[in-house]
Amino acid sequence: MMEKIIYAIRILPTWILLTLHNTWGIFNVFFIVWVRPMKGGMATLHHPFATGIDPQDEKYIWHKNLLFQSERKREFAQTDEEILTAVGLHMASMFTKSCEQEGHALGIPDRMPPAINYIHGGVHYNGGFLIFDDTKDAIAHFSNPDFQRSFWKFILQEKREPVTILREKNYDRMEYLEFVCFMRSIFPYFSNTNGNKKRIGWGNPAPYPSVNTITGHWKTDTYKFYSKEKAAQAARPAIQKQYFTKKIYSPVRTQVRWPEKFLARFTNDRVLARGLKGNVFFVDNRKLLQGYKFDGANLPTIIERLPERINDAIQRRFKKAVLP
Repeated sequence: MMEKIIYAIRILPTWILLTLHNTWGIFNVFFIVWVRPMKGGMATLHHPFATGIDPQDEKYIWHKNLLFQSERKREFAQTDEEILTAVGLHMASMFTKSCEQEGHALGIPDRMPPAINYIHGGVHYNGGFLIFDDTKDAIAHFSNPDFQRSFWKFILQEKREPVTILREKNYDRMEYLEFVCFMRSIFPYFSNTNGNKKRIGWGNPAPYPSVNTITGHWKTDTYKFYSKEKAAQAARPAIQKQYFTKKIYSPVRTQVRWPEKFLARFTNDRVLARGLKGNVFFVDNRKLLQGYKFDGANLPTIIERLPERINDAIQRRFKKAVLP
């Protein structure tokens, strides 16, 4: 009973803090994409963000940055090591698109601007990973106060981005969004529904359902990519401390509550209401559908984008005026 009272007291302040924190994050992404666009070619294909390889021992970094893995309750097609490798290589492949390479000194043209690809590089290489069977298994752990404290301790001490991966690829999309809204309701950070099914919420494609809880520490790594010298030093050593010391964390619950269901429906409806704009926020999805790609040699700026936005606003007003 007391846990439910504390939850009810905290949820609104948590949502407010989440909104403020996410707004600051949006401002920073907007800055590095449109105000002062980060150039492509600020790293080579040998950069740790591109390979996922720890230069200390020439092994993948992700397995050393695994913070917690729950005990498997059923069989899955791949081992946890294979799952981590698949997720890590997927994000590393995004980074490589903006790397200097043969015939493309400023990276190859891509649907995403270099800044977005650089963000993914830092998240996968410097981040910490947690892995669970499915949403119920994840909720069972994250609802435990000791587990939450360890999660907070990792964020505050390491100043890195955590990524929560689910082993179950055949998930229910709405249940997945509800789980992410559960995460947004217990931590004042935006979490994203990345996964292998049709996009839901603001999620991106991924080989497995992978939730990046955006703490904001991505900025430390990403802003280094304004300079080749600083970018070369962006990779951090493997995580040394152990943060989740218990083998078993007793669940407080395994299901989402009505505020989290409400937030999930609100998020889904908001994305659907955008029409062809879809769930792509920092670039125009309508142009992407027409085959547009960002060229590292000729990146657009807010000055070039502004007339398009003004024209969009005029067209929306015109449509409202002529509709009966």
